[in-house]
Amino acid sequence: MKNILKLNIVLCIILFGSCNDWLDVNTDPNNPSQVSLDLILPNAQMQIASAMAGDYALLGGLWSQHWTQSHIASQYKDIDSYDLTDKDLEIAWTEMFSDGLVDFEEIKRQASASGNWNAYLQAVCMQTYGFQLLADFYDKIPYTEALKGESLSKPKWDDGEVVYDGMISALNEALSKDFSAATNTALTTDFVFGGTNRTAQINSWVRFANTLKLKIYLRQTESARKADALVKIKDLLATNNFLQEAATIDVFIDEANRSNPLYENNVRQLNVATNLRASFTFLSFLQLHADPRLDAYFTTGATGHFALAQGDFNELTSVTPGDKTSKANFSPTTPVYLFSLDEIHFMLAEANLRAGNSSDESNYYDGVKAAFNKFGLTAPQSLLDGDYKYPSGGTFDQKLEAIIVQKWAGSVNQGHESYFDHNRTGYPRISSVPAYNPNGEVNPSYIPGQFTYSIQGVTGGAFPKRLIYPDISRRVNPNTPAFTPITTKVWWAK
Repeated sequence: MKNILKLNIVLCIILFGSCNDWLDVNTDPNNPSQVSLDLILPNAQMQIASAMAGDYALLGGLWSQHWTQSHIASQYKDIDSYDLTDKDLEIAWTEMFSDGLVDFEEIKRQASASGNWNAYLQAVCMQTYGFQLLADFYDKIPYTEALKGESLSKPKWDDGEVVYDGMISALNEALSKDFSAATNTALTTDFVFGGTNRTAQINSWVRFANTLKLKIYLRQTESARKADALVKIKDLLATNNFLQEAATIDVFIDEANRSNPLYENNVRQLNVATNLRASFTFLSFLQLHADPRLDAYFTTGATGHFALAQGDFNELTSVTPGDKTSKANFSPTTPVYLFSLDEIHFMLAEANLRAGNSSDESNYYDGVKAAFNKFGLTAPQSLLDGDYKYPSGGTFDQKLEAIIVQKWAGSVNQGHESYFDHNRTGYPRISSVPAYNPNGEVNPSYIPGQFTYSIQGVTGGAFPKRLIYPDISRRVNPNTPAFTPITTKVWWAK
């Protein structure tokens, strides 16, 4: 674990803006309080991380059908039934726009003035990471006119394609800076690639930027832009300067407001550990393949592992006792993964598959192994040679499905990414039958791992494709787009 005691100030600002009254640089990005960028940086990083790995990851885990709402609690019924409104997830939206993203704008301003292009690159990378998350959930977001302070307090909302073009331009511009200049300094307060070695830190953030560009282009591979995206993917693969290690924030401790955001939001602050239970979609997949991650992901119920069908939160306890279902495991010290190593390998596997390169297979296996290692396990060779064997002689679609399904199986706590992958590729597939028959028995025609429509879903059988534009924006910005249904796909979705 990185040294959580490196600065006393870090203890204060480590999560959720707990010291924003003291460290308030958000009033006006054009005239901020002059706080040193090395102090702003960890707070800004944590604001992005806490929103991404808290509320958005929780929603992603439910919509990726890793978890489902318990039938003896009620916190996430609206998410699990796709019954969201424009009031939901407003805190996460505000945390991103009013805290993290605007703080990175201030870092960019200070870094440009001093010529510290290392700090500038970090700010652009993290800001772009946050913008993409929001654009992928909402499609349209304020971008070209965002973060301008009082001079432009009602920014226009840009189409997703505009945001994507802007993100690539921002990353390329940051990568073009002079990283050999003496004005570049290492930032010891960097939570992701901290330390005193300036060159190593710069190199890591350059690789982060290229990995983020790869994700941006992969997101477009089923859109009208797929031909251009493939050209850019091939260019990136030719350069081959991607992350070789996970990009994590690993400073969490088991104390209030200083633990992993998902644990903090879902367990400590609610004081309830029973809301999220195993979804039959996921648990049946793990059981079918005798996957040892089952016990890492879930704690057994009273009679062994047992799961609810997705959205079956009105199940009677007289039929399924409350202690029967497997509980989702959460730890206060789990790192936040901006990019996990398995995710990187699966991205490279897909990129090489699309580019026609042979390294798709090796990256696939490296991804599967890393997905197990992330939870302290070793991938059994029997699985690598058997159920999880890469279909090297198969079709493009068979190979892509293998990659995306394994990426999904490893993305617990990063469910927003597997949710985006599902919307983009259609994998895991959607089942044509429900998981359970009306008599309560498992449907023999159900294929484990295929998504099922939420039993309590309110969208007439249609799966959610986006979030609804937040009312908190509409109240202050008349440029906020009109209501768009949750079932309307975003621009890059299949």
